[in-house]
Order: sequence, then structure tokens, then C-alpha cells
Amino acid sequence: MSRRTFWLVLGVLCLVGLLLRLAILEEFLRVNPIAEQPWTDGQVYWDTAGRMAAGEWVGDTPFLAAPLYPYFLGVIRWSGGGLKTVYAIQLVLHLATVVLIAWIVRLRAGPGAGLLAAGLFLALTEPAVTSMRILGNTGQLLLVGLVWWRWVVLAQGKTQPWLNVVLTGCLLGLLSLSFPPAILLVPAYGLWLWCVGRWRVAGLGRGLAGSFCALLLIAPATAHNAWQSGEFIPITAHGGITLRHGNALAADGTLTSIPGVTGTRQMMHRTAAHLFKRLYGHAGGWREIDQHFRRTVFAFWREDPARAAGLFARKLYWFLTARNYDEMMPVALEREYGIATRVMLAPLGTAWLMGAALAGLLATLQRPVRWAPEWLLLGLALLTTVLFFYSPRYRLPAVPVLCGLAAYAVVEYRHVWYPRWLLVALCLVPLPLYIVNRVVGFDTTDYMRASYTPLLSIAQAHAGNRRAEVGELEAAEQRYRAALRVAPDNPMAHRQLGALYIRLGRPAEALRELELALRCYPSAGNPAWDQSRAVTLQHVYNACIDLGRNVEAQRALTQALELQPYAFQVRLALAWSLATCPDEAGRDGPEALRQAEEALSIRADDEPEGFIVLAAAQAAAGCFEDATATATRAAEIAGQRGMNELVAELGAQAARYRQGEVCVAGPRRLQVPLSAAPPPAAP
Repeated sequence: MSRRTFWLVLGVLCLVGLLLRLAILEEFLRVNPIAEQPWTDGQVYWDTAGRMAAGEWVGDTPFLAAPLYPYFLGVIRWSGGGLKTVYAIQLVLHLATVVLIAWIVRLRAGPGAGLLAAGLFLALTEPAVTSMRILGNTGQLLLVGLVWWRWVVLAQGKTQPWLNVVLTGCLLGLLSLSFPPAILLVPAYGLWLWCVGRWRVAGLGRGLAGSFCALLLIAPATAHNAWQSGEFIPITAHGGITLRHGNALAADGTLTSIPGVTGTRQMMHRTAAHLFKRLYGHAGGWREIDQHFRRTVFAFWREDPARAAGLFARKLYWFLTARNYDEMMPVALEREYGIATRVMLAPLGTAWLMGAALAGLLATLQRPVRWAPEWLLLGLALLTTVLFFYSPRYRLPAVPVLCGLAAYAVVEYRHVWYPRWLLVALCLVPLPLYIVNRVVGFDTTDYMRASYTPLLSIAQAHAGNRRAEVGELEAAEQRYRAALRVAPDNPMAHRQLGALYIRLGRPAEALRELELALRCYPSAGNPAWDQSRAVTLQHVYNACIDLGRNVEAQRALTQALELQPYAFQVRLALAWSLATCPDEAGRDGPEALRQAEEALSIRADDEPEGFIVLAAAQAAAGCFEDATATATRAAEIAGQRGMNELVAELGAQAARYRQGEVCVAGPRRLQVPLSAAPPPAAP
């Protein structure tokens, strides 16, 4: 195949891939709430980038995550770009990775293998989905491709030009800032250069130079960490804690929580520091705290080597066969809930490549030094998974190499040094493993459902709030309904839907949703949930007064005040309703006066609003002289503030109070923001 034909076919592949990715992206932006409000690590990255855009380019702690991606986002936010800008740039980087893979494999095994590798990468689900998330994996894949490319150029040549040596080292440093385990490749790269230099002084010089360039790129992160903590932390400060997440008696090969340590990145170190202080009686430094968790892992490995070995094997099995599990973006569940149906345009799971990639890897054993870049890049992702825990994010850096090795095995099947039946058997290995996993229930979506479902439901409800706040009421209703389809017991979604129906003039439907919300709340006692329950009762009050159920409305306010006794407006509304209710059964003058006086004790100011309610309550309690005086005082305050219409109204009320008449009026509607007081998110 000529070079022109190669580039033409690759161009067509990239164009088709772009169109398919745009179709997936369109659905993602339209129906997936994560597209407009990232969560978990994505939210941390986006918030960090926002602070950078505001001028806070240097934080006050060591890096808690690979720093390259947050700075990438910070530059985008600083220049005025938003989430869609990030998705567009990442899509370009994704396609650039496709081109790199095709070119590298072309160098290794010819144009046919290069095009096949590019096609395999475009068919994979995980890289496609990652490019549409606020996560650093798309940049990691591009950097893996760049390191692989320059390293292959060195491996293919008879000499190692200094420029390529330096450039590969620099790219390796950048990869380490994006994927910290890649720092292990720095000495490996230097040793490889020395090896291919036949262990001579010139080869040693190149090895030292290449490793030095990589460390030079890493050095700013190390210096930042030393400046903020006074300790030597090469890239990130949470390596020991992350190691502990995957190594303990209760670990199952995936991310396992640590008792007493919060899993969210913002709170992880703080809670780990509290745990350390309880154990040792003093506050520890960043490195000291991290080393504590690392020591617990080493102790686990020493004390129970059989269990540790079994756990390593389980992680390896996750690496080789996992298709569904993803603690950050479970595509299998997204498809199930109807927010990622177009992901089927990239239908291939990474696990399906493993057999062919293993066959290709076996074929490279004839020239192991020449194929060392593939072995080391693949081994890095594998070692990270086995030592820490399985996550698609840890396996993803191996994907470009897996595509290349799989394509190499397919194209070169006639020239492999081992029997062809073994090659075919290796390529077919994923199929029986898939059947075994289905039979035994390994890698089911149940691993993720309990934590993902409430998060998705809450995210859909928040998406509804954003639409309601800009007047897109029909779209807001659809989002609230989507939240309830995912989690029918989500009180936030029921409450927000009820508030929306009040706004739409459908109080009966609103009351039904609000009552469902009240039944879904957990037991009282949690301040955040109690606040949300109180807001729901305020919406119940508004729905009841729209339906003319004044006594039920008063009961809702009474219950709300039990949860929030210092809610000024709520207490005023109750006092007004008890004093002025058109229904005789709903009037209670003494209680109205007590509530009004309590409200004014909460917020003692000169606003006429409180005195108007107090005057009505005094009249309802039979204190007409006091009511007249209070109404007159309210009129004076209103006059001083130029509220002429209110002055006239208060004058008329004072005249009625002088004649011994009570005020009979409709209830006061509470102004409750549609998205007020959201309940806490699921852990």
C-alpha cells in the first residue's frame, strides 16, 4: 500500500470516526446531566480550573491528583471556554491519537496493520466516552501515543539521535504529570537506552540524558509540593491512600473504601489526617500520613501473602476481562437508563482486544529489546492495576498499545514463530471468559448501581433546576421525571416537581408529588435533610392555599417550624393565616398573636411587614387598641419609605380595628426558590 493510499484511507476512517463521535456527543449534551455539571473527580477538576481562571494558579496544598489536566482546564477557563470547549478540544486530541496509533503501527508492522489498529481504537467504547468527560484520560492517551511514537523511532533506528532521546524523555515527563505511575518508566527508559547502546559510555550518557529530561519536566510539580508541604512528594500526595484503597482484607480488586476516610478527593486528606491523629495522638505531615497507609498495605502483604496473591490475581483478571465496571462513568448503566444509547456507535469493549493483543505480544518475544516500548507501556498499566486496584482509568493508558499488538497479530498471523492454532486460540480467549463472567456474575452492573443510581437521579434533578430557573418549564419537568425513573424514592426530585406544578398552576398534582417527597425523606435528625423537609412543607403550604385548604396549609407551616423554628417568613405566614383565615375553623387569635410576637423576636427591625401581621393578630385576639396603634405605626414607617399605597391600606385597617373589626384576608404566599435547600448527595 502506498503512503498516499494509507493517508487517504486513514483520513476516511478519521472522518467517519468524527461523525460517529459527534453523534454520541450530541446525545451526551442533550440528555446526560454530567455534560453540563461534572461530578466526583470531574467536579473537582472543573472547580480547580475555575480558581485558576480567577488567578489562583498555585494552590495551598501539594498536588492531590496529576496536575497536568487541571492546568489544561484552567487555561481553557481563563481564556473564556466552557465545558463544550473542553469536549471539542478533547475530541480533536482523541482523533490525533487515532492518527498517531495508525502511524506507529505502520512503522512496526506495515500500513495494513496501522489502519486496522486505528479502526480498532475508533471502535472502542472507553476512549470514545472518555473524550466526553471532564477527566484527564484523553490527554493521557495522546501522551502515551507520543511517547510510544518517539520511543519506537529510537527502537527502529540503528542509532539514537540526541534530539529523539531528549524529546522522548520530555514526553515521558509530561506523561508522568498526567499519569503519575509513568514515573516508573523514567529509569526504565534510561536503562533501555544504555542497553541498546550495548552498555557503553555513549549509551549510558544517552540514558542519563533521557531520564534527566523526564525528571526536569517533573521537577516543577515536585518543587510545588515541597513549597506547600516542606516534604519530598514527587508528583501527588495520595499514593499511599490510593494503594490502601485496593489492598485490604475487604478489598475485591476494585476501589474499596477505607473506614473513616471519605472517598471524595476534597475531603480525603482531611479525614485521613483525622484518622491518623486518633491513631497516633498527633497531627501528621502529608508524607507521614500517606506513609501510614502504605505501611498498612505492606503489613497486609507480609502477614497474609496468600490472600494478597489472590487479590493480585483478581485485579489481573479484572484487567483482562472487565467490560462493565467503572466507578466514574459506568456506561453500561448509562445505556440502561437511556442516556448513552449512541455509545453503541463505539461498541467494542477493551476486553475483547486482550486475546489478540496477547498473541501479538507473544510474537514480539523474538526481538524483546526492539519491542521494549510496547512491553513497558503495557506493563505500566498492568502493574498500576495489580498494585492499586482495577479501574478503567488505570487500564486505559494501555489501550493504544493493545490496539497495535492486536492489529500486529492479525496482519502477521502467517509469520508468527509459534503455531497458528495457538494464535487463533489466544484471539478467541475473551469469548469463553465472557461466558464465565456472565455465569458467575463477575463484573455485573450491580457493582455500581447502589452508588451510581442516586447520584444520577440527583444530577437529573439539578439539571431540572437549571432549566426551571431560566423558564424552560417543560424541559425541567422532563428532567425531574427522568430523575424519578432512575430513583423513584428521590425526595428532591418529587419536591422540585411539586414546586414546578405549583408554578404551572397545577396544585393538586403538586400536592401529590410533595406528599411523596415527605414520605421519601429519611428519619428526622439530620440537619441537611430536615432543612430540605422544611422547604418541602413550605411548598405544601402554597399548594394547599391554592386548593383552598387553609387548615391543612396551617398544619404544614406548623410542621415546618418544628424543623426550622427561626424561619421568620414562615412564622409570619402562620400568624397571618391564624389571624385572618376566611374559614372560622382556621382562626385562632391568641395563637396568631403568639406566633407574630415570636416572629418579631426573631428579626426585630422596622419593616412594616411584621407590624402589619402583628396588628392583624392583635385584632384577632381582641386587643383592638393595640392593633390600632400597631397599624398606625406601620403606616408611619411605610410613609417614611414612600410606600403611599400601603399607607392608605394601613389607614383603612386601623380604622376597622378602632371599630372592633378583625381582618379577614387571604393567606400570604411564601416565596420559596424552586431549587432551595437541596438535600445532600449520596456518598
